[in-house]
Amino acid sequence: MSTRSTSSFDRLTRTTVLFLGAIAFGIGTVTLVVVEPLVHQLPSSFAIVAFAGFLAILSGLWIVRSRYKSGVQQTTIPNVEAILSTPAPGHETDRALRRLTHLREGTLQYREQIQERLTSAAVAVIMRREDCSEAQAIHQLEEGTWTDNETAAAFFSGGNPPKEPLTARLVNRFFGDNEDPYEGWVRITVDEITKLAEIEPATETDETDDASDTDTDDTGGFFERFTSKIDGEEDDITLLPASYKSPLEDDDAERKGNVASRRVLETNHWHGISAIALVGAGWGMLTFDPNVLLVSVVGVALAAYARSGSAPSVTALDVERQLSNESPQPGETVEVTVTVENTSDSFVPDLRLLDRVPGPMEVVDGSPRMATALNAGQTATFSYTVVAERGTHEWPLVVVARDFSGSVEREAAIDVESEMDCVPSLQTIADAPLRAQTSLFSGQMETSASGSGLEFFAMREYQEGDPMKRIDWKRYARTNELSTIDFRQERAAKVVLLFDARDSAYVSPAPGRRHAVDLAVDAGTEIFTALFDRGDLTGIAAFDTVPCWLATSAGDDHSERARQLFARHPALASLPPELKDVEGSYVDPLRHVLRQLPVEAQVMLFSPLCDDYTVEVARRLDLMGHLVTIISPDPTNDRTPGQRLARVERSMRIASLREREIQVVDWNVDEMLGLELERAKQRWAV
Repeated sequence: MSTRSTSSFDRLTRTTVLFLGAIAFGIGTVTLVVVEPLVHQLPSSFAIVAFAGFLAILSGLWIVRSRYKSGVQQTTIPNVEAILSTPAPGHETDRALRRLTHLREGTLQYREQIQERLTSAAVAVIMRREDCSEAQAIHQLEEGTWTDNETAAAFFSGGNPPKEPLTARLVNRFFGDNEDPYEGWVRITVDEITKLAEIEPATETDETDDASDTDTDDTGGFFERFTSKIDGEEDDITLLPASYKSPLEDDDAERKGNVASRRVLETNHWHGISAIALVGAGWGMLTFDPNVLLVSVVGVALAAYARSGSAPSVTALDVERQLSNESPQPGETVEVTVTVENTSDSFVPDLRLLDRVPGPMEVVDGSPRMATALNAGQTATFSYTVVAERGTHEWPLVVVARDFSGSVEREAAIDVESEMDCVPSLQTIADAPLRAQTSLFSGQMETSASGSGLEFFAMREYQEGDPMKRIDWKRYARTNELSTIDFRQERAAKVVLLFDARDSAYVSPAPGRRHAVDLAVDAGTEIFTALFDRGDLTGIAAFDTVPCWLATSAGDDHSERARQLFARHPALASLPPELKDVEGSYVDPLRHVLRQLPVEAQVMLFSPLCDDYTVEVARRLDLMGHLVTIISPDPTNDRTPGQRLARVERSMRIASLREREIQVVDWNVDEMLGLELERAKQRWAV
């Protein structure tokens, strides 16, 4: 969680330069102040002083460069008030475009990647719009006849990006303010593909409007690239901060009891003083001005004061956390109160406290952070309110302690004995859209077999032993012949709720919005309850790096097992696989599910459909005779070319699934799930 971009070599170099500067300062001071006044006739005194002054100025300038290049080093405090942010679909295209046009990296690799992505989307759109073959669609692209926009047509027909005026190129090169020609070419082409596909614009929300467009942020022009490149700096914009992992898991963390701490971090706050002192001393030596030299002594004293500091110990902090409700329901608010006591005998002059709220939970009132100073035996208290999310949550208190000067600091994480256990209750406001063999039904599974039931099936001759209530007495009164009414036999449906929980499913329309897996699990909880309440046999499965399977069954014990699985199973956790503490390996969904899936079971597949893999899973399940219904929360947006392209691709996947008579609920997540299911039922009934 700390910013530690300065390498050990840089620290050694800076220390060496500072040491040489101090030696030069000492030699020059002694020569100028002591030796030179006593021995005016020594010809070598001027050379010694001048050399020492020159060396001191060079040392100071080197420190200025190092300070300007590395900046102030300090612990990076994550934004834990908002929920964990995940990227929007299409972020990989935007990242490739950004690296290609602004960072000038992977020219051939990224250009081919972008070309292939746009070609695939354009072919799919043309095939659907023109009802033609793939070869005919490719021919239209190569000939440029698929659109009237000459710029977009040239993208696939071997043309060149539109030329940019010289002044615009210079501004873009040095300041990074203008759009790169290739970037503009891609944007125009994507917009034309979107127009051809007749994709409706994404619904704008306050969260989307306020969110910064991190995937396409400009990194600046020549000057920023020249001055800001430092060792260890990430070029990629990531929305999955490592701070959401267990803290201080790196190699230099030391654990003592319930406290894990890193080594002391030099903040560089006072390096400017060292540079000023050395440059001033060097100038005083070169000009043989003792007054300037003596004034620089003040800077030397301040620099020495800063370097003499040591970070306070944080092992003697006693932390207590109280929760207003330790077993809340998802969506309920919980007040958290944290009390920190300094049990040591020393004063902590600068203490930064941060309760590292778990990524899925949002702070809605108060603040989980506090800055204070603690005397021996003194306590500090702060409180905040969070919205509970499913799962069992434990989290540490992150502490950053500094000395008086602020030149050094120490970061630590203190484990706190408190736990929030949030298990959803099974309740629903939505009906499950199950399928019959020949028609949509609500309730238990319709079959083609006759027997007892509610819906008329057939009329047959009376057989001895038939129940009296099933005899058609009206017909007997007319014809004096006994006949028996058979009704459509009903039986409990077997349904498996299958969740796409791969890393690619953890996507959301904008930073700070809930990702598709969380939305899918919420929907699955409601649908499971609807099926369970009407007597259907329901199971749960997920394909992720951690196997997840609950066989179809019924009863209170089964319901409780499902409730615990929704809350605690790693495959359905709110954190993406790369941030989970559970180790796993690849799970083939078909092999994992099919070997346990009942032959007559239906599958309700929950996925954002952001890649072709889940589409292939649905197709293969359908070919094997399982009726498939897909509940797909829409995580797409249209703020960037990559996002618009991903929106088109998802639309084409849904259309291809529906062509195969696989039912898809394209869920606009700004709408209630129940309303979307009702609309889908009406559409399927027609």
